[in-house]
Amino acid sequence: MNILNIFKNNLYRTLSQKATIVMAFILIPLMTGMAVFFSEKTEIKGSIGYVCDNSVSIPRDPNINIEVLKEKPAFSSLLMGKYTAIVEKSGDNYNVTTLKSNKDKELIEGFFKTGKVSDANSNSDTVRKGIGTNILGYILMILLMQGIALINLYTEDRDKKTLRRILMSPANERVYLLTQGLFTFLSILIPSYLTLVITKLVFRVDINFSYGILFILVAIISALSTSLALLFASVLGTDYSLASTGIYVLTSLLAGCYVSLTGNNSVLSMLLGILPQKAYMTMIQGIENGKHIYQFSSQLLYLLVWIVGAYLLGSAVNRSKIKVGTY
Repeated sequence: MNILNIFKNNLYRTLSQKATIVMAFILIPLMTGMAVFFSEKTEIKGSIGYVCDNSVSIPRDPNINIEVLKEKPAFSSLLMGKYTAIVEKSGDNYNVTTLKSNKDKELIEGFFKTGKVSDANSNSDTVRKGIGTNILGYILMILLMQGIALINLYTEDRDKKTLRRILMSPANERVYLLTQGLFTFLSILIPSYLTLVITKLVFRVDINFSYGILFILVAIISALSTSLALLFASVLGTDYSLASTGIYVLTSLLAGCYVSLTGNNSVLSMLLGILPQKAYMTMIQGIENGKHIYQFSSQLLYLLVWIVGAYLLGSAVNRSKIKVGTY
Protein backbone atom coordinates (compact mmCIF):
# COMPACT_ATOMS: atom_id res chain seq x y z
CA MET A 1 0.00 0.00 0.00
CA ASN A 2 1.71 3.19 -1.18
CA ILE A 3 1.18 6.80 -0.15
CA LEU A 4 -1.54 7.43 -2.72
CA ASN A 5 -3.54 4.37 -1.70
CA ILE A 6 -3.33 5.23 2.01
CA PHE A 7 -4.38 8.79 1.23
CA LYS A 8 -7.36 7.60 -0.84
CA ASN A 9 -8.34 5.17 1.90
CA ASN A 10 -8.25 7.97 4.46
CA LEU A 11 -10.40 10.15 2.24
CA TYR A 12 -13.02 7.43 1.81
CA ARG A 13 -13.06 6.76 5.55
CA THR A 14 -13.38 10.46 6.30
CA LEU A 15 -16.29 10.87 3.90
CA SER A 16 -18.09 8.01 5.65
CA GLN A 17 -17.69 9.61 9.08
CA LYS A 18 -20.07 12.53 9.46
CA ALA A 19 -18.49 13.77 12.68
CA THR A 20 -15.07 14.01 11.04
CA ILE A 21 -16.49 15.86 8.03
CA VAL A 22 -18.23 18.34 10.31
CA MET A 23 -15.03 19.00 12.27
CA ALA A 24 -12.70 19.19 9.28
CA PHE A 25 -14.77 20.98 6.67
CA ILE A 26 -17.55 22.77 8.56
CA LEU A 27 -16.40 23.49 12.11
CA ILE A 28 -13.01 24.93 11.15
CA PRO A 29 -14.43 27.36 8.55
CA LEU A 30 -17.30 28.26 10.88
CA MET A 31 -15.01 29.05 13.82
CA THR A 32 -12.61 30.90 11.54
CA GLY A 33 -15.47 33.02 10.23
CA MET A 34 -16.65 33.70 13.78
CA ALA A 35 -13.16 34.80 14.73
CA VAL A 36 -13.06 37.18 11.77
CA PHE A 37 -16.40 38.80 12.53
CA PHE A 38 -15.85 38.90 16.27
CA SER A 39 -12.52 40.65 15.82
CA GLU A 40 -13.93 43.03 13.22
CA LYS A 41 -16.91 43.89 15.39
CA THR A 42 -14.95 44.68 18.53
CA GLU A 43 -12.04 46.26 16.62
CA ILE A 44 -9.75 45.04 19.38
CA LYS A 45 -9.13 48.48 20.81
CA GLY A 46 -7.66 48.79 24.28
CA SER A 47 -10.73 48.72 26.53
CA ILE A 48 -10.16 50.19 29.99
CA GLY A 49 -12.66 49.89 32.81
CA TYR A 50 -12.76 53.14 34.80
CA VAL A 51 -14.39 52.83 38.22
CA CYS A 52 -15.82 56.20 39.31
CA ASP A 53 -19.02 57.95 40.37
CA ASN A 54 -19.24 60.23 37.36
CA SER A 55 -17.78 60.60 33.87
CA VAL A 56 -16.49 64.15 34.31
CA SER A 57 -12.90 64.86 33.18
CA ILE A 58 -12.31 61.47 31.62
CA PRO A 59 -9.44 61.63 29.10
CA ARG A 60 -10.29 60.86 25.49
CA ASP A 61 -8.33 59.08 22.77
CA PRO A 62 -9.67 57.51 19.55
CA ASN A 63 -7.59 54.36 20.09
CA ILE A 64 -8.67 53.75 23.67
CA ASN A 65 -12.16 52.76 24.70
CA ILE A 66 -12.92 53.79 28.28
CA GLU A 67 -15.94 52.18 29.92
CA VAL A 68 -17.22 53.95 33.04
CA LEU A 69 -18.15 51.49 35.79
CA LYS A 70 -19.84 51.95 39.14
CA GLU A 71 -18.27 48.83 40.63
CA LYS A 72 -14.90 47.20 40.11
CA PRO A 73 -15.32 44.21 37.77
CA ALA A 74 -14.00 40.74 38.57
CA PHE A 75 -10.33 39.99 37.94
CA SER A 76 -11.43 37.39 35.40
CA SER A 77 -12.49 40.23 33.08
CA LEU A 78 -8.77 40.99 32.62
CA LEU A 79 -7.90 37.36 32.08
CA MET A 80 -10.59 36.90 29.44
CA GLY A 81 -9.58 40.08 27.63
CA LYS A 82 -12.73 42.11 28.28
CA TYR A 83 -10.55 44.87 29.72
CA THR A 84 -6.87 45.53 29.26
CA ALA A 85 -6.85 47.45 32.52
CA ILE A 86 -9.09 48.51 35.38
CA VAL A 87 -8.52 52.02 36.75
CA GLU A 88 -9.76 53.29 40.11
CA LYS A 89 -9.44 56.91 41.18
CA SER A 90 -8.14 57.52 44.69
CA GLY A 91 -7.92 61.25 45.42
CA ASP A 92 -5.48 62.68 42.89
CA ASN A 93 -3.99 59.28 42.14
CA TYR A 94 -5.10 56.42 39.92
CA ASN A 95 -4.79 52.77 40.86
CA VAL A 96 -4.27 50.62 37.78
CA THR A 97 -4.88 46.88 37.77
CA THR A 98 -3.65 45.10 34.64
CA LEU A 99 -1.97 41.96 33.36
CA LYS A 100 0.36 44.11 31.26
CA SER A 101 3.90 45.09 32.15
CA ASN A 102 4.79 47.77 34.69
CA LYS A 103 5.69 50.02 31.77
CA ASP A 104 2.18 49.73 30.36
CA LYS A 105 0.75 50.27 33.82
CA GLU A 106 2.69 53.52 34.18
CA LEU A 107 1.63 54.66 30.71
CA ILE A 108 -2.04 54.08 31.51
CA GLU A 109 -1.69 55.94 34.79
CA GLY A 110 0.04 58.81 32.99
CA PHE A 111 -2.73 58.92 30.39
CA PHE A 112 -5.39 59.41 33.07
CA LYS A 113 -3.32 62.03 34.88
CA THR A 114 -2.32 64.09 31.83
CA GLY A 115 -4.97 63.16 29.28
CA LYS A 116 -2.25 62.51 26.70
CA VAL A 117 -0.96 59.36 25.04
CA SER A 118 2.83 59.25 24.79
CA ASP A 119 4.60 57.95 21.67
CA ALA A 120 5.61 54.84 23.56
CA ASN A 121 2.00 54.19 24.48
CA SER A 122 0.85 54.54 20.89
CA ASN A 123 2.90 51.47 20.03
CA SER A 124 1.89 49.55 23.13
CA ASP A 125 -0.09 46.33 22.91
CA THR A 126 -2.35 47.85 25.55
CA VAL A 127 -3.62 50.42 23.06
CA ARG A 128 -4.24 48.28 20.02
CA LYS A 129 -3.68 44.76 18.81
CA GLY A 130 -4.19 44.30 15.07
CA ILE A 131 -7.23 42.48 13.77
CA GLY A 132 -5.09 39.98 11.84
CA THR A 133 -3.13 39.03 14.96
CA ASN A 134 -6.33 38.60 16.94
CA ILE A 135 -7.96 36.44 14.28
CA LEU A 136 -4.98 34.09 13.96
CA GLY A 137 -4.51 34.08 17.73
CA TYR A 138 -8.14 33.13 18.19
CA ILE A 139 -8.11 30.26 15.69
CA LEU A 140 -4.66 29.03 16.78
CA MET A 141 -6.03 27.00 19.69
CA ILE A 142 -8.96 25.81 17.57
CA LEU A 143 -6.69 24.49 14.83
CA LEU A 144 -4.41 22.82 17.36
CA MET A 145 -7.44 20.99 18.72
CA GLN A 146 -8.54 20.05 15.20
CA GLY A 147 -5.24 18.28 14.74
CA ILE A 148 -6.11 16.10 17.71
CA ALA A 149 -9.55 15.37 16.25
CA LEU A 150 -8.27 14.57 12.76
CA ILE A 151 -5.43 12.28 13.87
CA ASN A 152 -8.16 9.79 14.83
CA LEU A 153 -7.58 7.86 11.60
CA TYR A 154 -4.16 6.90 12.93
CA THR A 155 -5.40 6.08 16.44
CA GLU A 156 -8.29 4.08 15.03
CA ASP A 157 -5.91 1.94 12.96
CA ARG A 158 -3.62 1.60 15.95
CA ASP A 159 -6.23 0.66 18.54
CA LYS A 160 -8.08 -1.77 16.24
CA LYS A 161 -4.78 -3.46 15.28
CA THR A 162 -5.34 -2.43 11.66
CA LEU A 163 -1.95 -0.74 11.71
CA ARG A 164 -0.19 -4.07 12.16
CA ARG A 165 -1.88 -5.46 9.04
CA ILE A 166 -1.09 -2.32 7.04
CA LEU A 167 2.58 -2.60 7.94
CA MET A 168 2.66 -6.12 6.51
CA SER A 169 2.12 -4.51 3.09
CA PRO A 170 4.86 -2.63 1.17
CA ALA A 171 4.02 0.48 3.22
CA ASN A 172 6.43 0.79 6.12
CA GLU A 173 5.88 2.74 9.32
CA ARG A 174 7.51 5.92 7.95
CA VAL A 175 5.33 5.94 4.81
CA TYR A 176 2.20 5.33 6.85
CA LEU A 177 2.84 8.13 9.37
CA LEU A 178 3.94 10.53 6.63
CA THR A 179 0.68 9.95 4.78
CA GLN A 180 -1.42 10.32 7.92
CA GLY A 181 0.42 13.54 8.73
CA LEU A 182 -0.04 14.91 5.21
CA PHE A 183 -3.74 14.12 5.25
CA THR A 184 -4.23 15.79 8.65
CA PHE A 185 -2.17 18.82 7.59
CA LEU A 186 -4.20 19.40 4.41
CA SER A 187 -7.50 18.83 6.20
CA ILE A 188 -6.62 21.67 8.57
CA LEU A 189 -4.92 24.00 6.09
CA ILE A 190 -7.31 23.99 3.12
CA PRO A 191 -10.66 24.84 4.78
CA SER A 192 -9.07 27.35 7.16
CA TYR A 193 -7.14 29.24 4.50
CA LEU A 194 -10.02 29.26 2.02
CA THR A 195 -12.38 30.60 4.67
CA LEU A 196 -10.03 33.47 5.50
CA VAL A 197 -9.55 34.29 1.81
CA ILE A 198 -13.28 34.15 1.04
CA THR A 199 -14.03 36.30 4.07
CA LYS A 200 -11.41 38.81 3.01
CA LEU A 201 -12.69 38.97 -0.57
CA VAL A 202 -16.45 38.67 -0.21
CA PHE A 203 -16.99 40.55 3.04
CA ARG A 204 -14.08 42.95 2.55
CA VAL A 205 -12.54 42.28 5.94
CA ASP A 206 -9.07 43.76 6.16
CA ILE A 207 -7.05 40.98 7.80
CA ASN A 208 -3.83 42.98 7.27
CA PHE A 209 -1.90 40.07 5.70
CA SER A 210 -1.29 39.41 2.02
CA TYR A 211 -2.64 36.15 0.59
CA GLY A 212 0.85 34.67 0.38
CA ILE A 213 1.82 35.57 3.95
CA LEU A 214 -1.57 34.41 5.21
CA PHE A 215 -1.04 31.02 3.54
CA ILE A 216 2.37 30.65 5.18
CA LEU A 217 1.03 31.62 8.61
CA VAL A 218 -1.92 29.21 8.43
CA ALA A 219 0.37 26.48 7.08
CA ILE A 220 2.67 26.91 10.09
CA ILE A 221 -0.27 26.42 12.48
CA SER A 222 -1.45 23.39 10.49
CA ALA A 223 2.00 21.78 10.52
CA LEU A 224 2.46 22.42 14.24
CA SER A 225 -1.00 21.03 14.96
CA THR A 226 -0.28 17.87 12.96
CA SER A 227 3.10 17.17 14.59
CA LEU A 228 1.87 17.80 18.12
CA ALA A 229 -1.20 15.63 17.50
CA LEU A 230 1.03 12.73 16.44
CA LEU A 231 3.27 13.26 19.47
CA PHE A 232 0.40 13.37 21.96
CA ALA A 233 -1.38 10.41 20.36
CA SER A 234 1.81 8.32 20.44
CA VAL A 235 2.94 9.24 23.95
CA LEU A 236 -0.40 9.45 25.78
CA GLY A 237 -2.13 6.52 24.12
CA THR A 238 -5.91 6.37 24.46
CA ASP A 239 -5.96 9.36 26.86
CA TYR A 240 -4.44 11.76 24.33
CA SER A 241 -7.57 13.73 23.42
CA LEU A 242 -8.62 15.03 26.83
CA ALA A 243 -5.07 15.64 28.06
CA SER A 244 -3.93 17.49 24.93
CA THR A 245 -7.06 19.68 24.91
CA GLY A 246 -6.29 20.82 28.45
CA ILE A 247 -2.68 21.49 27.51
CA TYR A 248 -3.70 23.56 24.48
CA VAL A 249 -6.19 25.67 26.43
CA LEU A 250 -3.69 26.48 29.18
CA THR A 251 -0.65 27.12 26.97
CA SER A 252 -2.59 29.17 24.40
CA LEU A 253 -3.92 31.38 27.18
CA LEU A 254 -0.47 31.83 28.70
CA ALA A 255 1.07 32.50 25.28
CA GLY A 256 -1.21 35.51 24.76
CA CYS A 257 -3.47 34.16 22.02
CA TYR A 258 -6.37 36.07 23.56
CA VAL A 259 -4.79 38.62 25.87
CA SER A 260 -1.08 39.38 26.22
CA LEU A 261 0.33 38.34 29.58
CA THR A 262 3.52 40.33 29.99
CA GLY A 263 5.50 41.49 32.97
CA ASN A 264 8.92 42.09 34.46
CA ASN A 265 9.31 38.59 35.87
CA SER A 266 12.25 37.31 33.86
CA VAL A 267 11.77 33.71 34.99
CA LEU A 268 8.11 33.71 33.96
CA SER A 269 8.93 35.40 30.66
CA MET A 270 11.58 32.77 29.96
CA LEU A 271 9.17 29.93 30.76
CA LEU A 272 6.44 31.40 28.55
CA GLY A 273 8.99 31.89 25.79
CA ILE A 274 9.34 28.11 25.55
CA LEU A 275 5.79 27.81 24.23
CA PRO A 276 5.60 27.60 20.41
CA GLN A 277 2.39 29.66 20.48
CA LYS A 278 4.35 32.53 22.04
CA ALA A 279 6.87 32.57 19.19
CA TYR A 280 4.02 32.44 16.69
CA MET A 281 2.14 35.34 18.28
CA THR A 282 5.30 37.46 18.42
CA MET A 283 5.94 36.81 14.74
CA ILE A 284 2.45 37.52 13.41
CA GLN A 285 2.08 40.70 15.45
CA GLY A 286 5.39 41.99 14.11
CA ILE A 287 4.42 41.13 10.52
CA GLU A 288 1.10 42.90 10.90
CA ASN A 289 2.91 45.95 12.23
CA GLY A 290 4.85 46.21 8.98
CA LYS A 291 7.92 44.02 9.43
CA HIS A 292 8.97 41.38 6.91
CA ILE A 293 8.66 37.73 7.77
CA TYR A 294 12.40 37.19 7.28
CA GLN A 295 13.01 39.52 10.23
CA PHE A 296 11.58 36.76 12.42
CA SER A 297 14.01 34.05 11.39
CA SER A 298 14.59 33.04 15.02
CA GLN A 299 10.86 32.49 15.59
CA LEU A 300 10.54 30.62 12.31
CA LEU A 301 13.49 28.40 13.19
CA TYR A 302 12.09 27.77 16.67
CA LEU A 303 8.71 26.79 15.27
CA LEU A 304 10.40 24.53 12.73
CA VAL A 305 12.28 22.81 15.56
CA TRP A 306 8.97 22.20 17.34
CA ILE A 307 7.29 20.89 14.18
CA VAL A 308 10.11 18.57 13.14
CA GLY A 309 11.01 17.59 16.70
CA ALA A 310 7.44 16.68 17.66
CA TYR A 311 6.99 14.66 14.48
CA LEU A 312 10.25 12.75 14.89
CA LEU A 313 9.66 12.08 18.58
CA GLY A 314 6.11 10.92 17.93
CA SER A 315 7.35 8.65 15.15
CA ALA A 316 10.09 7.22 17.38
CA VAL A 317 7.64 6.47 20.19
CA ASN A 318 5.25 4.85 17.72
CA ARG A 319 8.04 2.75 16.22
CA SER A 320 9.21 1.54 19.61
CA LYS A 321 5.71 0.52 20.64
CA ILE A 322 5.28 -1.40 17.38
CA LYS A 323 8.49 -3.29 18.06
CA VAL A 324 7.43 -4.33 21.56
CA GLY A 325 4.01 -5.38 20.29
CA THR A 326 1.93 -2.66 21.94
CA TYR A 327 0.36 -1.83 18.58
